Amino acid sequence: MMDNVGIFHKTVKAMTQATDAAKPPHAVRGWEDPGAPQGTAAFAKAMHVLDLVAAAPLPMRFTDLQKASGLPRATLHRLLAALLDKEMIAVSPADGSYQPGPHLLELAGRTWERMDLRAAAARAIEQLSQTTQETIHVATLSGDSVVYIDKVECAYSLRLHSAIGKRGPVHCTAVGKVMAAFLDADDQRALVRALVLTRHTETTLTTPARLTAALASIRAAGIAFDLEEHVVGIHCAAAPIFDFRARCVGGISLTAPKVRVDLRTLKKYAELVRDAAADATRRLGGRSPTAVAK
Repeated sequence: MMDNVGIFHKTVKAMTQATDAAKPPHAVRGWEDPGAPQGTAAFAKAMHVLDLVAAAPLPMRFTDLQKASGLPRATLHRLLAALLDKEMIAVSPADGSYQPGPHLLELAGRTWERMDLRAAAARAIEQLSQTTQETIHVATLSGDSVVYIDKVECAYSLRLHSAIGKRGPVHCTAVGKVMAAFLDADDQRALVRALVLTRHTETTLTTPARLTAALASIRAAGIAFDLEEHVVGIHCAAAPIFDFRARCVGGISLTAPKVRVDLRTLKKYAELVRDAAADATRRLGGRSPTAVAK
């Protein structure tokens, strides 16, 4: 995994390049576009200031930023206040200089972690799909939802309506439950309290007590199942992916209709899902909590 400084600079560079590409050349040079909507112009100026703070070899003071940006004092003050409010930058109490803030580093870390996760799981999910001919997902937790970050479609005409970037519930999906199961105890309790346990089918877990008990069993087994808990006629198996700190950062799931894959076959496939997740963990440079305990 990259260190925070490397993560930060790569993310800011990508953000800045994306902003530059969307603006005409004269606006990129001067960060002024009189014809642009006010919100767009303000965002471009804020990105410019953010990039200056990130690229500086040493923390910059207000006068340094004003000289480098060419912005009026009042405008720069407003932009810095907004960036400070969102913790995108931080100010040193010792000399008033500016540096990358904790929220920006957090966002950068999440972004690069997900990109690393997708790359680490790519080979494993492709092989899993070829072996089973079923739909395979890679997902991560984002707040109180599951976010699907990669997918290999099944080989059959009967397919699932899922997509990369789509969010899903935690309490009734195999991949959501397996990731929740490997959270730290405090984080897991907070997540369970935050979840809206909507009933989707007759088998959906709809009480915190039942969900918590299920998560304990999943953690012990190292595998999770969705037995028609989200969609009638569809069941899934999922296993966790860990990083170098032995934290669960994602999961791999196999999803199939019951008319094609019965429960006995799903449980056999679950071992292949476990192997795929273990392979992704290795490629990510990760290790399981069991390996740490040993």
